[in-house]
Amino acid sequence: MRIEVEARPSYGMAVVHLEDGETFIAESGAMVAMSPAIDVATRFNGTGTGGVAGWVVAALTGLARKFFAGESLFVNEYLAKSGSQQVMVAPPLVGDVEHLSLEGNNITVQSTSYLGSTKNVNVSLVWGGFSMLFSKEGAFFLKCGGNGELVINSFGAIEKVTVDGSYTVDTGHVVAWEGDLNYQLGRAGSWKSTMLSGEGLVMNFSGQGTVWLQTRNLGSMLGWIRPQLPT
Repeated sequence: MRIEVEARPSYGMAVVHLEDGETFIAESGAMVAMSPAIDVATRFNGTGTGGVAGWVVAALTGLARKFFAGESLFVNEYLAKSGSQQVMVAPPLVGDVEHLSLEGNNITVQSTSYLGSTKNVNVSLVWGGFSMLFSKEGAFFLKCGGNGELVINSFGAIEKVTVDGSYTVDTGHVVAWEGDLNYQLGRAGSWKSTMLSGEGLVMNFSGQGTVWLQTRNLGSMLGWIRPQLPT
């Protein structure tokens, strides 16, 4: 399998090249185009052990991801029936796409930034803590681990930052992070600054690792659009 990212950073799209028998899993509605010798199977955005019980577990997991993390209820599996096939996937919003290779490590992804992965990448819903309930971005993240390929997306361009010590990021600009990093939710300044500056809440990272940021904030854009709409 080979993954190329094109049209960066404003209109990012991943081109996934598949050989015979290889599978790529993508969010519902992400497919742009694909080769003819590819089978598409749609399933709940969750995993089960097989049978009726497994189907129920997968359905419940998919519902949890949809309502708690904002993901799609279903995902599509693209299986190549012969060699030299490809599928193109892209996010719904204007922005960037990043391809990451996992080698036994974990990457925590902001839930709406997951675009797709290979079958050997385990994607699980993780609770961000009660403090994240006060964040507009939600209280759940996706933990992606294993050995395989992961594709994430952003609103705006993606900026990769290496952290060694401490680093502060607005909650609306966090895409993903990995490594020995802990975080605490906090204010950008005093309560007055938080209320009047428009900065909102931030994630204070500490430790060593990598943080991927997005250069635009979807919540801020929606806040700008709403007053312009006719009443």
